[in-house]
Amino acid sequence: MSGVTEVEAPPAPAKASRKKTIITTALGLAIMVAIFAFLFPHLSDYQEALTKLAAMPNIWIAALVVAGLINIGIYPLTVPAAIPHVGYRAAFVERQAGFLVSNIIPGGGAIAVGTQYAILARYGVSTASAAAAVSADAVWTYLLTLGFPSIAVVLLVIEGRSTAGFALAAAIGLVVVIISLIVIVITLRSEDGALRVARFSQRPVTAVMKRFKRPAPDLSSMLLDFHHHASTMVATRWRQLTITNLAAQLAPMLVLLCALAGLGAFPDPLTLVEVFAAYSIALLLTSFPITPGGLGTVDAALVALLVAFGVDSSTAIAADLVWRIVWFLPQLLVGLGAMGIYWWDRRQDARRSLV
Repeated sequence: MSGVTEVEAPPAPAKASRKKTIITTALGLAIMVAIFAFLFPHLSDYQEALTKLAAMPNIWIAALVVAGLINIGIYPLTVPAAIPHVGYRAAFVERQAGFLVSNIIPGGGAIAVGTQYAILARYGVSTASAAAAVSADAVWTYLLTLGFPSIAVVLLVIEGRSTAGFALAAAIGLVVVIISLIVIVITLRSEDGALRVARFSQRPVTAVMKRFKRPAPDLSSMLLDFHHHASTMVATRWRQLTITNLAAQLAPMLVLLCALAGLGAFPDPLTLVEVFAAYSIALLLTSFPITPGGLGTVDAALVALLVAFGVDSSTAIAADLVWRIVWFLPQLLVGLGAMGIYWWDRRQDARRSLV
């Protein structure tokens, strides 16, 4: 990899307790099965949803295939946006493998970060650059995930729609985004700013963690590390980071739009703003999953929101099924392939070192 002369050992991947992983996975699967087996059949007949899927015009099936490929192709672009010398192949392996790990294990985000560090190190990225890239990606994802619902509510108000059901949640999200932006800017500007934020936040964070009987993190070291790793990258690459993260976050919505259009629910009765609002809430829930990949819980919320906006329940269920089949399932399979590429490359490295 050109432009990189030093490769440092990556941080060890976070390891989850085997017992905790088994319990949370079993609980998540139980919730998922309960929603799909007991809740959805009460909303509508699956057979009616399947009939609507079978009647989808070929042009929209083709559009869904294209949208699914766009989603997979765009997702890795956030890596070269942060680290310009990283090639698309390495970015593809890192991002898709991270998606797989974070979505097959409840709370697998920390394990995914460790996996991403290891993969970037294999492809010649220093620990400092990897930490900056992963941190910047996490920050942009966090801000967009919390900010989209607030934007959606504002757009619904402009459209003249009632937002009483989720206006409070969106307002809270907007406040959190604004506070987070202020904290991020102060932290990135200087070491003193990072330390001031840490001193101000340490006591309430410690109190919260104490109530959950968990050790409090050392915010001073965490925020100083973030400042040292990410400040230069964010200052010089913020446009590229914003554009690529926006594209990666919105690409699954393109799949949902094609599904709804193919089923005859867009642009009537749904408007683009309503689709964006339903997708934004689903995206928020996907980021804080109770079940692996948010399966079941996210789907129930998405179906309920589509129905609230005027779509009949069988069409909403059909659209959700298509969304999962075209967006989520292929990306998991691609993630498995990415892990296979990484393991193959490591094996080839080991063979070459023996020669």
